[in-house]
Amino acid sequence: MQYWKTHQKDIIYQKLNLVLKKSPKLTVWQQFGSHRYTHSGKLHEVSEQICRLHIDTESQHYDKLDIDKPIFVHIPGIEIIFKKDKYNRHGHVIEFSIPGDIQVYERRKNQRFYYLYQDHKSITFHSEMRDVETDKPEFVFTSVLVDISIAGAGMVVGNEEVQKLKVGSEVFLVNLTDQTLPKPFRVKVKYIEPYKHNDLDLHKVGLIFDDQLDSISYKSISSIVEKKQRKTQGLNPEQYCGMDFEEQVRAINIIEMKNPVLANNLKDNIEYLDQLRYMTTKMKVEFLKNTNQDLLAVALRMSSKELVYDLFSEVTQTMQEEFLDKLKNEKPASAVCKAQDDLIKDIRQMVASGEIVLDPTAFVTYV
Repeated sequence: MQYWKTHQKDIIYQKLNLVLKKSPKLTVWQQFGSHRYTHSGKLHEVSEQICRLHIDTESQHYDKLDIDKPIFVHIPGIEIIFKKDKYNRHGHVIEFSIPGDIQVYERRKNQRFYYLYQDHKSITFHSEMRDVETDKPEFVFTSVLVDISIAGAGMVVGNEEVQKLKVGSEVFLVNLTDQTLPKPFRVKVKYIEPYKHNDLDLHKVGLIFDDQLDSISYKSISSIVEKKQRKTQGLNPEQYCGMDFEEQVRAINIIEMKNPVLANNLKDNIEYLDQLRYMTTKMKVEFLKNTNQDLLAVALRMSSKELVYDLFSEVTQTMQEEFLDKLKNEKPASAVCKAQDDLIKDIRQMVASGEIVLDPTAFVTYV
């Protein structure tokens, strides 16, 4: 059984609330050498401040629960596992803060790759039904693509678009990301859910691709996925070349526990610097030529593998290796933040003078 780990607080909170709602039996265990003591129970409370689970009163070996040892919790059915090193026990009630990470069973058969909402990667689709008189689709919408695999995609739509869609309905895709597809192909709406729990105006729609994609359409989808996969693996998977999203979240969460202000500054700076991906190739070359590489390496220490890939994938191998050699050096979070601030000051001046443009919509469409 394969699990994926997340440090994202909103996802962890959402998953634990799902457990609370469904109220399944869970298993709590502690490891003593090669022996494991297990207890059954249920989750009874989830909030941002505290979680409580109740161990069954008839649970064997409850008297052996050692408060100085970590506990592990497994929720079968929903298939979530997490660990807590610190917790309190009151009789058969265990209290703890929201876990810093959880492992969730991976139900997808195909690896999915994600785009930031602000990337504005587009997905265009039209209705299956056509106007009788004009033979044109009843609707055509362009929305924001947020994830993709060879089996499906996820997009974010507004209230107008979501009114035209329902689970099980079929639409035709026209384009994905930077590519116009050779011909539209049929997809089915798998699910519709709020994009964010506090935003009622945006909706996440999951699409399943037709199993019988012709070879040309399959090749188009595969090329998009392969391109994204190369970027997310980084310039050199054998070396430190940036962080994936979960690594960034984990690092920020750790810093936040000691210095919330520094964590917020780092997060804002990382998001701003990520816009460097939107520069044209010519702009990237000039930017790298005119930027201090030592400063850049420290500033991008916590940036994404994808950003580092986009900046350096078209320069010489020697230049790539030299930069990665600088990037691998660990730095204190405060030093990274200072370098980010200095670099962002320079970038803002370049933007103001028109030397570079940080525009996510400035992409080339391939036909």
